[in-house]
Amino acid sequence: MTKKLYYQDSEISKAPVQVLQSAKDGKGSYAILDQSCFYPEGGGQPADTGKIGPAKVVDVQTVEGEMRHYTDTLLPQESFSAQVDWPKRWDHMQQHAGQHLLSALLEDMYGFKTQSFHLGQERVSIDLDLDTATKAQLKDVENRANQLISQRLAISTRWVTDKETNALQLRKPPAVAGAIRLVEIDGIDLNACGGTHPKNTADIGLLKIISTEKAKGGMRVYFLCGIRALEHFNFLMETTDNLVVQLNAPADELPKAAKALLAEKAAADKTIKNLQEQVLTFEAAAIFPENSVVERVFEGRPIKELQQLARLVIGQHASVTLLFISVSEGDMRLVCAKGDQAPGDMREVLKGLLALTEGKGGGNAQFAQGGGRTGKAPEAFQEVFRETLKKFK
Repeated sequence: MTKKLYYQDSEISKAPVQVLQSAKDGKGSYAILDQSCFYPEGGGQPADTGKIGPAKVVDVQTVEGEMRHYTDTLLPQESFSAQVDWPKRWDHMQQHAGQHLLSALLEDMYGFKTQSFHLGQERVSIDLDLDTATKAQLKDVENRANQLISQRLAISTRWVTDKETNALQLRKPPAVAGAIRLVEIDGIDLNACGGTHPKNTADIGLLKIISTEKAKGGMRVYFLCGIRALEHFNFLMETTDNLVVQLNAPADELPKAAKALLAEKAAADKTIKNLQEQVLTFEAAAIFPENSVVERVFEGRPIKELQQLARLVIGQHASVTLLFISVSEGDMRLVCAKGDQAPGDMREVLKGLLALTEGKGGGNAQFAQGGGRTGKAPEAFQEVFRETLKKFK
């Protein structure tokens, strides 16, 4: 069995290793080592990456009780120097310790229990059992967390038996039996955990709650710790600086400037919509049926615009039946419509047209629309349209 160096000291980032076995499975090439400083994925914490000799370690998983180090090349059974991607490991340690602290405070201060934890590449989250946490409560918890971080409280680990846990006040029952690893934040939290953590709260750096959402019947809280939180702050500062320039307003007046800009846009959109409706009205007035039929082919015309134009045309000509086709890079969009006095069923017309495409559509007896990919030319659709109309006479 592989000796887990990260349990001896979470800050071990390199070590000499012996490849005991190399093989391949469905995930790729992997090596089993005599000892390892790589943490395998588990408990909400992602796997470490790094290098073993010339090979890149892309993933580490526990499979059938053995620790498999997945590499980009198959390693021989020799001795190598192993190196963990330390910035990535340190990030995981900061986020994981921050989660312990945040979960403990949410429960102790307001009774919100953590149901699950996820450490993603960009954001970290916990799911709470209730969705009633207020912004004020989360702010209080965040402030308290950062106060404790600055106090440099010790973060320690120890191993106990499952029987010994009965006498301890753990946050929740251990998920495993036998030897159980406990992680303790001095005076704040005691929890069963197999993950890696720094040795004191000061190494967490800082903790910032960034957003919340409802999830799984409770509340999902997104937060960042340490370097991630700093990088997020830098991103927000860069974004703010860009908006200051683009909106020509100081940072504290950005909401006011954005509100004014949105109001201008809404007014402009309303004007544009009115003008478009006027243009469509003029266009509809210029369309005259031939033998109570209208056929038009358009290039890249939006389907909603054609629907509106069709309604205007049949409103002006009660006995007309029309077909509008919009062509765009092998895609046909179809609008079939008829006036109140015209015969036929546009659903039947559309069904015949859609037989020439890979698409679908729908509607009613007076108005139907649809379309899809096709290699047919518009003339083929017009021919089907004309043949179908003959059935209605």
